[in-house]
Amino acid sequence: MNNIDTRYYLILGRRLGKKDGGKYFILRDGAWEQDNNNEIMDRLMGYDPSEPPESPYGIGNTDVMDEIEEISYEQARVLSGGVI
Repeated sequence: MNNIDTRYYLILGRRLGKKDGGKYFILRDGAWEQDNNNEIMDRLMGYDPSEPPESPYGIGNTDVMDEIEEISYEQARVLSGGVI
């Protein structure tokens, strides 16, 4: 069953992620692993690692934000092969 506070994301049209209990996870090899590389949050914020630290364009890059989309529980269940 879907927890109402859980949000699911599709990254680059192929990788599944979720936010659950205030933490972010990536589905890897059929198991949820904590997103220690900030793949989800960086894309949600539009963080562009190619920009220098002092650049005003390092956060809020819409091209980076377009790499992630929030999807429904039903879509995530199908894409995960029923892992969720």
